Amino acid sequence: PLPVSDGGGNDEPANAKARDALVEELRNITDGKMYLEAERARLTRTVAILKEGAGDAVGAANVLQEVHVETYGSISKREKIEFILEQMRMRLLKKGYVRAHIVRGKIKRNVLDEEGMAELKVRFYTLLTKYYKHEKDAMELAKCYHAIYSTPSVQEEESQWKEALTNTVVFLC
Repeated sequence: PLPVSDGGGNDEPANAKARDALVEELRNITDGKMYLEAERARLTRTVAILKEGAGDAVGAANVLQEVHVETYGSISKREKIEFILEQMRMRLLKKGYVRAHIVRGKIKRNVLDEEGMAELKVRFYTLLTKYYKHEKDAMELAKCYHAIYSTPSVQEEESQWKEALTNTVVFLC
């Protein structure tokens, strides 16, 4: 992360503009270079965070949408999933439910069951609950909450598993 201010006073807007320009220029430099695809994806994510922080959620979602991180070989599985989850979150924030559903398909659910992926699994299914609430699909909501409930890290927290189990039962009924 680049600093917003050097602590000198009112130079924050100037530093923010310089930071934004630097990030955009680095993105331009990395465009089309396969050996820099991971760096470009990270820079794109930074641009999206900056845009969202400035109140431009639509612009942030559009920036993230252009990156097809699932095809990148130089990025770890975990980082790819985090990026795709961010794409889903931004799409749902923008109320782009169809796109969010399409992006959802980029994550293989069996990968979420691997060791060390519990946090991502919970985030994935939590995002899916937002989609299925919009679609008013009670059965899929029950499946999502059951997947959250069956996550070992959720089982360790009484308040979390009780909420997930309660929601599973409610949506099944």
